[in-house]
Order: sequence, then C-alpha cells, then structure tokens
Amino acid sequence: MLKALLERRFNQRLTNEEFETILDITTADIKFNRINFKKCTSLHEVLNIAGTSLIILQRDIERR
Repeated sequence: MLKALLERRFNQRLTNEEFETILDITTADIKFNRINFKKCTSLHEVLNIAGTSLIILQRDIERR
C-alpha cells in the first residue's frame, strides 16, 4: 500500500530494493525525530518523510 502511494505521488516506479532503503531511512527519521519526542506521525507525514528519503536516495545514486 505504501509503495503504491509513493509511486503514485512521485509518478515513478520503485524497485523493491529502493523501497526497502526508503523505508529504512524513513523509519530511522521517525524513530529519532518523532518517537523520542513522544509525537504521533500521521500517514501524510510518513509520506512526506518518505518523499524526502526518496530524494536523498536518488541524489546518492547520482553521485556514485
């Protein structure tokens, strides 16, 4: 479900490896910046964080 939402939102297909990496980055961000401060994270916020993670991943791939 989340993969389909991201693919629709950014109009591009994601491989399973890319999606797994995006989830890892997103999860780490949420754990550090939200759970530690006892904040809830809505689906909208998860999608925004995942979008940022996708941009980070793409920039990293371009630099290699």
